[in-house]
Amino acid sequence: MKSALYPEFLQASPLKLVFFGGKGGVGKSTCASATALKLAQQQPQHQFLLVSTDPAHSLRGILSDLVLPSNLQVRELDASASLHTFKTQHDAILKEIAERGTFLDQKDIQDLMDASLPGMDELAAYLEIAEWIQQDNYTRIIVDTAPTGHTLRLLEMPALIRRWLIALDTLLAKHRYMRQHFGGNHQLDHLDNFLLSMNDSLEAMHSLMIDKERCCFALVMLAETMSVEESIDLAKALALQQVSLSELVVNRLYPENNCTSCCAERSRQLSALENAIKQLPKPVFWTLPLLAVEPRGELIGTLWSNVHLLDKNTAIMTSNIQPLPLHIEDPVPPPNRGLRLLIFSGKGGVGKTTLACATALRLHNDHPELRILLFSTDPAHSLSDCLGVTIQPHPTTVLSTVDAQEINAEADFEKIRLNYREELEHFLQEVLPHLDITFDREVMEHLLDLAPPGLDEIMALTTIMNHLDSDRYDMIIVDAAPSGHLLRLLELPELIRDWLKQFFSLLLKYRQIMRLPQLSKRLVQLSQDLKKLRVLLQNNEQTGLYAVAIPTQLAIEKTIEMTDALQGLGISVKALFINQMTPSSDCELCEAIASREALQVKRAHTIFPNLPQAHIFRQTDPSGLNELMTLGSAMFS
Repeated sequence: MKSALYPEFLQASPLKLVFFGGKGGVGKSTCASATALKLAQQQPQHQFLLVSTDPAHSLRGILSDLVLPSNLQVRELDASASLHTFKTQHDAILKEIAERGTFLDQKDIQDLMDASLPGMDELAAYLEIAEWIQQDNYTRIIVDTAPTGHTLRLLEMPALIRRWLIALDTLLAKHRYMRQHFGGNHQLDHLDNFLLSMNDSLEAMHSLMIDKERCCFALVMLAETMSVEESIDLAKALALQQVSLSELVVNRLYPENNCTSCCAERSRQLSALENAIKQLPKPVFWTLPLLAVEPRGELIGTLWSNVHLLDKNTAIMTSNIQPLPLHIEDPVPPPNRGLRLLIFSGKGGVGKTTLACATALRLHNDHPELRILLFSTDPAHSLSDCLGVTIQPHPTTVLSTVDAQEINAEADFEKIRLNYREELEHFLQEVLPHLDITFDREVMEHLLDLAPPGLDEIMALTTIMNHLDSDRYDMIIVDAAPSGHLLRLLELPELIRDWLKQFFSLLLKYRQIMRLPQLSKRLVQLSQDLKKLRVLLQNNEQTGLYAVAIPTQLAIEKTIEMTDALQGLGISVKALFINQMTPSSDCELCEAIASREALQVKRAHTIFPNLPQAHIFRQTDPSGLNELMTLGSAMFS
């Protein structure tokens, strides 16, 4: 019988797959690690797997110096390695599919597939998890997911893989027809069986993910306005995907005590939670307290001993918010007015969106003539929640010379796919009306379905160049995706360039059969914009990047990794904001946390001795234009 003292994902049950997800920085990796460890310790007769799909892995750091039980395996997925394994296993079959029954020759299709085979983390993760489920070697698989936007892409993988399999199947359709019609052979061959096997694996995984008895999603959140809003959005998206969300973990809840700072923080947290409780009435809310010491290593094993059920009625009744004053030490020099591109980057949940918005408003105040665009590249957009203004996928006015845009990369690419098919259909009707090329037509229709995942996000990113080239804006301030995904996105243009090269080669070779001027024009523009964007990113006079971190060991480690990677790409960091610091206090908890954070601040100064560093202390969630303007005024000297 299930115990009400612990969440279901910690108990022995038919659950095979547990996802931990939510906004970046809420403690997903910590909760996933603690869950896997507790299950392995309690059930030594069973095998468990803990796996990370986040490009910025944290599991090894969290579990450092800990001897793991022999029945617990830990994997941090490497997308490129997963792709290499997939291609090695199936290369011969893919080549054989490529040469079957279309006017495109083997090399054309093979080169296109080589350049476009899915190599993104979400898809690599999906395929590997599906294989592990099929092998049934583990009693339960616990998945530490990437932040919200890319978790949703992981859950949407079935649709992407289906398009990819349909595209491959169209390459076989003509050969299959010829074999059946002229040879009387209606038997499925090894190529048909390969696609059927892939499809069966996909369907089995999808069936598991919507099975409430065998799969659940544990949503981890902080009791903060931005985290609550993103969690509500994620919960709604999970419902659309039919993925079960029965339990929610509220992490780092301040205690009830006599400390003024703790009481103010707790009342602010409960006020933020009120919206989550009203919007999400079905899930059970569990709470974990704020700890004086970061839960890493051996402390991970005790994390769930502090879990409690949240009394929703009591939480709402006591949500009387008390303000915390704004306090910033060592403000940094303001951005150079001559910058064209300003990027805020860091681990998820460190406050990039808030600081990006505050900076835009500060610049507007200092230079009212400056035309500024706030641009979000994070699939889980937060600009609307932060600004208190509904931001659209196109530039939306915030102030007289300040606009904001939350681009929908997937929707924009779907329009391109639709326009491509319309253009192809028009061409075939006009030029080849009496020629029956049914099978070849299907192959051509699905060519864009072989495009690499991430092409849509790169096309969205190049919108920045369109805005700058049109001279509509003097400066674009980018609220970037969490650091792991941002780095992958900045490295992706090289992969996209290779795919574009193959696609252009194919269009040129078959220009008499596939005359597609609109698509060609759009892809040529994309290629040119990619080159311009790379040049701009490496121009230190026109591009600046502000790193944002919080004073924890893990966040500082990720900041070090991020800055090293950015330097490798030729992108310089202008300043570091260390956010959400705890003020000194007579409170034992606050003082212990402040002392721990001071060590990390000192470490940051040692590692980045020449980098300007501002220290932003905990405050009432700044939202709305007035509060953001106040924050922006204090951030810079």
